[in-house]
Amino acid sequence: MKHSSMFVALSCFSLAVVDHGGAQSPDTAQLGTVVVSGSKVPRPADVLTQAVTVISGDDLRARGVSRVSDALSEVPGAALVQSGSYGALTSLFLRGGESRYTKVLIDGVPVNSPGGYFDFSHLTTDNIDRIEIVRGPASVLYGADAVTGIVQIFTRRAGAQTRVSVGARGGTYHSLDVDGDASGSNRMGGFSLGGAHHSTDGILPFNNQYKNGTLSSSLSLAHSDVGDARLSARYTAAEFHYPTDFTGQPVDSNSYRTQHRLTVGLDAGRNLSANIQARVLAGSNDVSDLTEDIAMPFGSTTPQHSAFKSRDYRRDVEGRVAFFLPSNATVTLGGAYEKERENNATGSGDVGSPTTQTDAFSASRHSVAYYTEILGAPVDRFSYTLSGRVDDNSDYDRFATYRVGANLELLPGIRLRASISTAFNAPAFNQTRPTLYTVGSPGLRPEKIRSAELGIASNFRPDLIRLSASYFAQRFADLIQYVNGPPPSFKGSFANLTAATSDGFEAELQLTPVTGWRTTASYTLVTPRVSELDPGHQGSDRVGDALLRRPSHSGSVMVSYGRPSGLSVGTVVTYVGKRPDLDFAQFPSPRVTLPDYTKVDLSAELPLPQLGPGGFALTARLDNVFDKRYEEVLNFAAPGRTVLIGGRASALF
Repeated sequence: MKHSSMFVALSCFSLAVVDHGGAQSPDTAQLGTVVVSGSKVPRPADVLTQAVTVISGDDLRARGVSRVSDALSEVPGAALVQSGSYGALTSLFLRGGESRYTKVLIDGVPVNSPGGYFDFSHLTTDNIDRIEIVRGPASVLYGADAVTGIVQIFTRRAGAQTRVSVGARGGTYHSLDVDGDASGSNRMGGFSLGGAHHSTDGILPFNNQYKNGTLSSSLSLAHSDVGDARLSARYTAAEFHYPTDFTGQPVDSNSYRTQHRLTVGLDAGRNLSANIQARVLAGSNDVSDLTEDIAMPFGSTTPQHSAFKSRDYRRDVEGRVAFFLPSNATVTLGGAYEKERENNATGSGDVGSPTTQTDAFSASRHSVAYYTEILGAPVDRFSYTLSGRVDDNSDYDRFATYRVGANLELLPGIRLRASISTAFNAPAFNQTRPTLYTVGSPGLRPEKIRSAELGIASNFRPDLIRLSASYFAQRFADLIQYVNGPPPSFKGSFANLTAATSDGFEAELQLTPVTGWRTTASYTLVTPRVSELDPGHQGSDRVGDALLRRPSHSGSVMVSYGRPSGLSVGTVVTYVGKRPDLDFAQFPSPRVTLPDYTKVDLSAELPLPQLGPGGFALTARLDNVFDKRYEEVLNFAAPGRTVLIGGRASALF
């Protein structure tokens, strides 16, 4: 492709990043798929130097998948852990790394808490166009937190016609899902609007209700000769009632927590010349949390009301210039600025009386980053990546990261890729600053990773079979651990005390033997282990211990069949192997092993076009078909068999 035509295609951003075919793409060599998250310039998936999975939002809606965490559970290397019922804390462990090691973005805007953690419990698939998952270190592109990979959510864009859709379903646990969306476009751009409500009584007999309301929108403008711009926004309000204490026992009839999140992003580009493009990205992420409870403390004669309030926000801005050079080389130079802030307060008092604040915390920091990325494909069979980045933060020492990768077609239909990368995770505010229970550790170093990866993908008959496999070796160093404090205050602190390894193997297969049938399968073997302990380490871990809540073996198989404008059915079988956990009902908490489990889900959609000009479809989903009893966290039961029945109506104008 000539650089001028490539440049025009990339400037029309809303058209260039479509997952062609609208189907789930479980392999890393999906022909025709352009990936945005793997580099600073959109690239075809089959020439990338890292493992990438693209999940289509249309495919998720057709299968009735309403939560992003459920979609990610089918991704190789991803272990999702939910602490009980719907709305409970949900963590992602990618490639055996910590739950704070995956950076999450919504339309390019980072949404992790300071320190890297993200709770997936409230993130739904409503109005989502696609999900891109990049596995492996990505700090060279996204800075802190992108240690073992990134998950990026993209809001749906407008199609060629104006479209309106509404749907509803209900079922087990008094669950109710209602959603609606609309999109339209003209020669200047397009828009997308979506709204949804999800509610359930939960799996426990009392105080386990969950509600989630989500609104999302996007507005795009594009002109191939000038540039493009896109503005997106997503707002979520959620409320989760939980009766369980830290041991998993249902003992509380009124404790609950709420979360409000607003994410706004702007992505704009301008063509400076025939071979130079400038882009500006700006984002804002605000999160407000409230946890409340009424209880009778030991020794008190009156019930006490307690509340914990917190607010986190990020502000990001990034500018970059891409130069499209001869010999199919692209050089990108850029810089980014980020500011993070966290405020929280704890209060308590007699029920009916004003709450007295007992503790407050406030902290902020900023970061400036500079980076360069060189992408090249001097011949059709070979491409390479050279990237470097420096992050300069007000809280910790300057940190440099890099990526070196290559992709080579060894034989027709067989491509080999290899890469070496580094990444880092920033300390959390409550680790570097003093709190009610800690003295603060301002000298903490970022946690860091070094990773090597080798992958192979075959595309002899991409219309029939695709197969890919990856081997990765990861080394984590300077992991942050808690240290008990001395008397008389016994206030603890944090220090860089441990190291770990996580080596593994991932394999993916996609089959489309005949028209309408599709099978995808994946398998992951990973061995996350403690590799080194500092003499100051006080925990129960020992060298060689497996890292908690991460299975060594996992996999999934999805089989689907669908006819154009006809019945479509599908089943997903998910296997999660044994994994270690701690029994917090005992002190000191001993290690236990959670048993493996296999879960089967079914889905079906039956279009009834005769009921309306735009179409109507009956939908059904059956989760956990065989009512498998299992726990992702010890003593916190997972949902049993769940049946959801509903319908969806849509119209085109």
